[in-house]
Amino acid sequence: MLLKTDLIAEPTFSSTRPELLIRAVDAYNVQLPYENEFRPSWQPGLVRTSREFTLVKVTTEGGVVGWSGADGHQAGAIEKWVAPYLIGLPVTAAEFHAVSLRHATAKWFVDMAIWDAIGKIAGLPLHRLWGSIRDRIPAYASTNILRDPASTADLASGYREAGYKAMKIRFHRDDLREDLAVVDAIIDAEPSMTIMVDANQATHLPSPSRDVPWDYYAAKIAADELAERNVLWIEEPLPRHDLDGLSRLTAETSIYIAGGEANTGLHEFRRLIDRRAYDIIQPDCTLSEGISQMRKIAAYAEMAGLHFVPHHGLSGLGLAATMNLACTVPSPVWLEVMDEPGVRPISEYQCLSGIITTPIEIDSDGYVRPSERPGLGIEIDEDAIAGFRV
Repeated sequence: MLLKTDLIAEPTFSSTRPELLIRAVDAYNVQLPYENEFRPSWQPGLVRTSREFTLVKVTTEGGVVGWSGADGHQAGAIEKWVAPYLIGLPVTAAEFHAVSLRHATAKWFVDMAIWDAIGKIAGLPLHRLWGSIRDRIPAYASTNILRDPASTADLASGYREAGYKAMKIRFHRDDLREDLAVVDAIIDAEPSMTIMVDANQATHLPSPSRDVPWDYYAAKIAADELAERNVLWIEEPLPRHDLDGLSRLTAETSIYIAGGEANTGLHEFRRLIDRRAYDIIQPDCTLSEGISQMRKIAAYAEMAGLHFVPHHGLSGLGLAATMNLACTVPSPVWLEVMDEPGVRPISEYQCLSGIITTPIEIDSDGYVRPSERPGLGIEIDEDAIAGFRV
C-alpha cells in the first residue's frame, strides 16, 4: 500500500563537488553610531543614537565568500539555529537551505549570502543568473522623519537636483490636514516630482509617545485626498492582517494601495494576493522571505495581475539583492533608496558607516543600475567590521 509519506523525497547531495560545500557560517553583531539623533516617524517620541546590525559571512570549501545582513543583534541565533544546518552541505542547495532558514525563526536574510556565493561561483551577477528583463530601475528617495512643509519642499528640490524623479514621505500626524500640507508643499515646489506616501500602519512598534492608529475610514479619507493630488501610492494604510479592510480599501479607491514588508512567509503572501489586499506587493528580503523565495512571490503576483515592488532590504546588501531581483520582474518596478541627508544618508544607512565600500547611487536620469560584479555585486571591508563589533 502506498502511503502519503512515501511521496516525500529525502534530499540527497551525494555527487556534489567538494569545493561547493559550506565550510563556515560566521555572524558578527555590530553597533553603528548615528552622526545625528534619529527620530523615526513610525515610533513617535523615540530617539535613536545608534543602530544594531548583524553581518553574516558564508564561506565555501573552495574559498568563495557570500555576505548578508539585517537589523538587530542576531549572531547568537545564527550560530545556534542556522550554521549547524548549513555547514557541510552544498551552497548551491538553495531550496533546501530556504526550508532550514524558514524553520530557524525566519532568518531569511542569510539567503542573500547563499546567493551571493552562488553568483560568484557562476561568475555572474544575480540578475543575469536569474534572467533579467531590464538593466536599470527608476529610484525613489525614501524619507524617515516628519518634516514641516517648507523643510520638505527644500528636500524635494534637493532630490531633484540630485537626479531623483520620485520621493516617499511619511504620514503620522494626529491631523491629516497637516500631513496633506506637506504633500501640497512638494507639489508647489516640484510639480513634476512623483510622490509616494507611507502611513506605517501595518505594525505599531513600542513608542514613548502615543501612536496614531488608523481605521478603515481614516485610511479611506487619506487615500481619496492623495488620489486627488495624483500621489502614486499609499503604503501600509491599515494593520497588516486586516485583510477585509485592506481588500475593501483597494477595491474602493483609485490610488494604488501598497504593502507587505511586515508580512512573513510564503503563506501570508499567498493570502494577501488571493484576497487582493494590495495593488502593489512589497516584501522585504530580510523581513518577509529570502531573496530567492521572493521570486516565487513575484511570480504569484504576476499571475494575479498585481504589481511587485519590493521593500529596500535594510542595507546596501539587501538593496543590491532587491535591485537584482527587480531586474527580473516583468511588471513596472521602483527601487526604494534610503537617502535622507542629515538623517539617513547613503554613507551611514546603506553603506553601514564604511563597512560596505560599493554604494548604490542614482544617475542623472534618476535610475540605478545593478553591478556587473558577480553575486550581489557588493564589496565588504572586513577590517571595518572590527571597529563596530560588540
